[in-house]
Formats: sequence, structure tokens, C-alpha cells
Amino acid sequence: MTLSSSPLAAQFSRFIGRHSESGADGLVASTAKLLVVCQQRGDSCLDLQDWGGKPWPESVAMGVIPDVAAWVAALRASDCVALVGSRAPMVLDGSKLYLFRYWRDEQSVAQAILARLQQRPSLHVAQLQQGLQRLFPSPDDGVNWQRLAAALAVSRGFAVISGGPGTGKTTSLIKLLSLLLEQGDLRIALAAPTGKAAARMVESIRQSRQGLDLSASLEDGALGEAFTIHRLLGYSPRGWRHDANNPLALDCLVVDEASMVSLPLMARLVRALPQYCRLILLGDRDQLASVEAGSVLGDITGHGDALAYDPEVAQTLAAWTGDDVAQIPTRVDAPPIANAIALLRTSYRFGAESGIGRLAGLVNRGASDGAIALLRGGGVPDLHWHCDGLGGLLDQVADRYAEYLAQSGVASALAAFERMRVLCAVRQGKVGVEGVNAAIASRLQARNLLATGALVHGTPVMVTVNSYELGLFNGDVGLVWRDERARLRVWFRHSDQSLHQIPLQLLPRHDLAWAMTVHQAQGSEFDQVVMVLPQQLGEHTPVSRELLYTAITRTRHHFTIFADLSMLRQSIQQRVQRSSGLATALGWGA
Repeated sequence: MTLSSSPLAAQFSRFIGRHSESGADGLVASTAKLLVVCQQRGDSCLDLQDWGGKPWPESVAMGVIPDVAAWVAALRASDCVALVGSRAPMVLDGSKLYLFRYWRDEQSVAQAILARLQQRPSLHVAQLQQGLQRLFPSPDDGVNWQRLAAALAVSRGFAVISGGPGTGKTTSLIKLLSLLLEQGDLRIALAAPTGKAAARMVESIRQSRQGLDLSASLEDGALGEAFTIHRLLGYSPRGWRHDANNPLALDCLVVDEASMVSLPLMARLVRALPQYCRLILLGDRDQLASVEAGSVLGDITGHGDALAYDPEVAQTLAAWTGDDVAQIPTRVDAPPIANAIALLRTSYRFGAESGIGRLAGLVNRGASDGAIALLRGGGVPDLHWHCDGLGGLLDQVADRYAEYLAQSGVASALAAFERMRVLCAVRQGKVGVEGVNAAIASRLQARNLLATGALVHGTPVMVTVNSYELGLFNGDVGLVWRDERARLRVWFRHSDQSLHQIPLQLLPRHDLAWAMTVHQAQGSEFDQVVMVLPQQLGEHTPVSRELLYTAITRTRHHFTIFADLSMLRQSIQQRVQRSSGLATALGWGA
């Protein structure tokens, strides 16, 4: 198996070797190196069951790894490895080996969720029923899944609302917040993992609340702001303001785009919550996991397992909502965590005839033949598979981007630019973000639409760090544009649609933004998305169905993909599988 090492992995291995009886070239040191390599690719732990008896990756060691029993015995005998309840640089929990920090983080998240699963907040049932009927229409038959999700979340200390694009997560959220405030005077905060996601959360709530019969508290302007998780916890270079010793003064926290939250960040968040504080997570469980280690939302929701409720829970939800209990999936052996998860199943954006919706569903199910047939068949106006060379596609992309450069004002230019984006799987190379951005810039310069230079009039940029002083956050996209005095400024749009400008010299660390990675596009939507896949599978090529599904679901109206047939097939068939013990700790697979 090809698996690249890193300086950090090598350094940790040497450290363990100096403190291990078997030395720098021994089994424990090699295991330590493999553990860090796996953690850096996104795993929370090293599952010995997946590696025992197989050859070592060439970048780690030579020869063959011992069988699991012998491997476990050797690790248990080392002073560098602790068992559960003790402390050492590494922790062995069953057949799973962790860096101590990640084992502690996983335990914190599991314990916080399990404790909240036992909580049943006081509930005015009659008021809840009235609110559910007022805010949610009854379907002709079956179940209103948004209404069921709201009923479930109001009644529990922990809940997840998961759904794909257009299934109404934001609509459900604004109604849920109204129902919560009708239950009592609760201190509620909204948060998201990035500034872009937080701003979009507020914008979506503002748009969704129009025409709804909401709680007076909500209408009075409560919940007018969403925080990044870092800002909510008071992060600064000196540390974190809120933790277990100084918890947040909240009764309920709602976290949007939860699939983007890493295990360490989720652990830090739950430690800073009072024990009585409700926690509600929103997100799409089928999207890409966080850039950092862990797949928290996927672990919590069972990694695509069919969701069903305990029959008694289903009966209660049906009584509150008036929905048909026979249409609510049930399992007599459903784990308790399943009773806290609501899956929104109806897409209001993509109808039955939508090529985008059909393609997303096929990719999500791993149906590569069906997805390829849909793309290859033609006649689907919102889908296009480009196979004639990247140069021709980028010529078309430059044609579309020329539209924003033709605008006279920055407001209309920003609006035109935000209609389309190129998404890439990788950063480097001809088909990576850096190569595609350079190619687009070159084409616009050749047409005299863009001057040569680093940051010239019309250059789109994406901020890659949070700058609270400037009101800019990681993921914010702006345009370099001349003001009325011909001075170059960088212009950004706030969530309330107002424009914000800063001098060019104050622009924080940034990337060009004609193209971005799929990870960077999470939390955003565009009228048109162009997806560029690598042409061959390499050691650092993170293709997967989750990557492709996330790219597809960033678009509202049109999706174009540039991909080789074999790479497209591999992308759909390959799933991201991160090693973790969180799902098991929460009862999945038990």
C-alpha cells in the first residue's frame, strides 16, 4: 500500500524509539510512525485489524506487520503505550491505537453525546403540537420530514438534522428555533465551522423567515448573528476563553455545516458547553468530512446506514406531528443514537426530472454505471460531461468569467462572479487549483480583459485565514476593483448583502478564486459548477464519491465535469473510510 510519510511522523517515531525498549527501528517506533501518517490523512486512530499481517508501507518500514494478537501484545508491553485509564503518548483501546490527544477528544465527544441522549428537556406538549401544525403544512399522505425533525429536536438534549441540498434544513431550522423559544426563554446561539458558512447561515435564516408565523422573540431580532466556532469559544493566539472551567452561558447551541467540523474542534466545543445545554447539529452526512482528522457527523449518523426509530419513539413523534406512523421507519433494536437523528428525505430544489438530483443520488449510492450512463446519454440540459481536452473547457470558463469583468460596478461584478465556480480535487498540477487559476488568468489577459500582475482590477480572491479586526473570515471571496477615485480596493459582500471594502495592502493571506478545492466550496452554492478531476490516480489524489457528491451539490442549475472515464468510475466507487471508534462508542454496529 502506498502511504506517504511526513517530517512529523518521522520525528514522532524517533521520539518513541528513544523511549522504547525495541529502539528506533523496532516495532513500537514503526507503529508510531504509521499512526501519525494515518492521523494526518484523516483517521482518528490506527485500527490494527485493518493492518495486521500486511506489508508495511514502504515509507514506514520494511517487511510484514505482525498479526494482530502479536502486535497488540508488543504494544501492551511498551511503556510508550497506555491502556484505557492510563496515560502515555499512545493509547490502545481494544484493537485501536490512538495518539493520546485524539483518544481523549473522541471520549469527550462520545460522553457529551451519550449524556445528552439521556436528557429530556421539560416540554409543553400541547404548545409544541400547536406550533408544529401552525408552521408545517400537512402532506397529502405520508410524513412531513421537516416537521418530524423539528419535533424530535425540540424534545431532546441532542439531535441531528441531516439532509441533502434543497431538503429544507434552513427552513426547518428557523421553524425549530421558533418552537424552542415558544417552550421558554432560552439562550440560543448559532455557529458554523467557517466564517463563510456562518454568514450564509444568517442570510438563509433571514430569507426563510419571511411570511412565517414565528415566535415573537424570534421576530424581535433574536439570533441575528452566527459565530464561527473559534469565535464562539473566544480563540486568540493566547488560547481559548471558553472551556470546561469557563463554559458558555447557553441553553442551546445549533451548529450548521457539521460535516466540516473536525474531531479536535468538536471535542473542544462540547467541553465548553454546560451539561444542561442542548446541542443540535445540521449538515449533510453524505458530504466530505473535515479537512482535519475525524468524520464526526458521519460517525454520529452511522455512515449512511438506514435510519429507523424505536417503535415507541415513532409513536410519540407521530402523536405530536399528526404524521402517519406507518410511514416512519422503525427498528426494535435501533440504537439510542438513531432516535436523535432526523433525515430530511424530500428535495424541493431538484425534482424527479432534474439531472443534477439524479446524478447526485447515483453517485451517493456508488452506482457508477448508472451515473456514467446518465452523463453519457446526453439530452439532460443541466448536465455536461466534457471529454475534449481541458483547454477547450477553460476557454468556455473564460467566456463565462468575462461577463463579470464587463460589469461597470463592483456590486454587479460580484453578483455575476458568484454565479459560477470551477472546483478541483487537488491543489497542485495542471488540473489542480493553482494550475487552473493560472490558466484562466492567462486566457483573460490574452483577451485584454485582465491586466498582468498579481492583484489587478478584476482579480477574485479568497481569504484563507480569519481576521476579526477586518471582519473577514476563512472562505470569504472578494474582488479587487477600482473605487470611484480609481484606487484599487478589495470588495466583499456581507450576509446582509451590503458591500465592505478594504485597502489592497490590508488583504489577509489569500488564494486566487476562479477555481477552488471542493473542500473550500463547502457551505457555498453557485448557479453553475465546473468540476475538474485528475486524469490519473496518484498517491495524493483524494478522489471519492463524497468528493464528487459534494461538488455536484454545490450547484443550483448546471453541472459540468471534466474527467477521464476510468477516473470518474473510480471516484464514484471509492468511499472515504476513516478509522475511528466514535461510531462504535455511540452504539452503531453493536
